[in-house]
Amino acid sequence: MQTHPPGHPVSVVVIPDNYQAFKINHFCISPKYQNYLDRLMIPNGLIKDRIEKVASEIVEYFEKGNIQHITVICVLKGGFRFFADLVDAMERTIRARGTQIQIKPDFVRIRSYVNASSGDNITLTGVDNPQDYRGKNILIIEDIIDTGKTMTKLHAYLKTLEVNSINDVSLLVKRTPLSNGYRPRFAGFEIPDHFVVGYALDYNDFFRDLHHICVINSAGMEHFAVPEDKVGRSNEVEQRQNNSA
Repeated sequence: MQTHPPGHPVSVVVIPDNYQAFKINHFCISPKYQNYLDRLMIPNGLIKDRIEKVASEIVEYFEKGNIQHITVICVLKGGFRFFADLVDAMERTIRARGTQIQIKPDFVRIRSYVNASSGDNITLTGVDNPQDYRGKNILIIEDIIDTGKTMTKLHAYLKTLEVNSINDVSLLVKRTPLSNGYRPRFAGFEIPDHFVVGYALDYNDFFRDLHHICVINSAGMEHFAVPEDKVGRSNEVEQRQNNSA
């Protein structure tokens, strides 16, 4: 089985820590969310353009490896929008280049977040017949890599199934001191250590319907926190903001 070597992605757009981003009122944002967002980090148009480039890099990589069949795994729920747009862009690239690569989609669900914390307990569900992955070339499509725990666990699981190769792509890679050092082969943007929402990225299942990627504010974390965890929320938010500064 082949896995990609550790290191930086093929290419990535790095958003610096001092990036001031855009004001929320300069874009069309649903009124239900306007008061709960600090700023807009990545506009939808920029997301789409970057996806086109990443798709071409992925197709070129598999062409060079003479790989004609790819099983693409979408990590639900946050990855579904990136997955749909990326696969669509890959298929357009495949048609334009006249290559013979075939894409087979599959879906898994991994739960590791409650409120703003990435937990140690990670559960993976939705795999109908794991043995179908044996001998396949896997491309994992993820929305964001934060601590790296989720992707590390998924890689370890797939290795037990004797797949032929594992590669991965993440729309976002977060610079955080909590990271275990994991880096995907392909990535869209490297971002500062802020909790971002939108473009299917959520905070307790809210904000998925935002078209842009935005930074949630402390009021949003408090307002949309799960009820049983609102005790002590102010201290946690303050600590997270200090770590992100």
